[in-house]
Amino acid sequence: MSSSWSCWRSDAGDRADLYHERVVIRRAEATDLAKVERVARATWPGAYAGIIPNEVQRRLLDSWYAPQSLNRALAAEGSSLFVAESDGDVVGFAEFVRRSPESAELTRIYVLPASQRGGIGTRLLGAGLAQCAAEGLTRLTVSVERDNSLGRRFYEKSGFGEPKEHFQQLQGYVLDLVEYRRPIPIPFPESR
Repeated sequence: MSSSWSCWRSDAGDRADLYHERVVIRRAEATDLAKVERVARATWPGAYAGIIPNEVQRRLLDSWYAPQSLNRALAAEGSSLFVAESDGDVVGFAEFVRRSPESAELTRIYVLPASQRGGIGTRLLGAGLAQCAAEGLTRLTVSVERDNSLGRRFYEKSGFGEPKEHFQQLQGYVLDLVEYRRPIPIPFPESR
């Protein structure tokens, strides 16, 4: 699945600038994994400042974004990893994992800070929803840190609802999470 996009980008304040940036959303390949790690390492400090301690962030990044971990995610049955590419560089990514015959989970989605607020996250989400719909799945869930107001706002604006709080312990640290869910739209039949 590939597409290009020009959109209005609204930065802090009321001023909106039209930016022309060709962004392609596609399935990730093994050659993209180092760039996926780079995006994660660039986005986590801002996304989790004051939420997840820096040392815990480093441990989780070292574990979840190590080459062998990303290779497993790329090859895992039921996992779909998409990247957003601009000018030959990966600027965002999202992973969707099938959890049951009816549902999938959005396990990670990040866009470089300089590329945020331009619709790339929405397009990554759309690629995953289309893939899930093609597989006959009907529900998508996502868990986000309770205090991550930007992430929560993104999911709520993207049609996620039914928030339910829960906790998860990872490497000796407890994450205070909110799980959201949303329906996966049924694809329109192709015209013949």
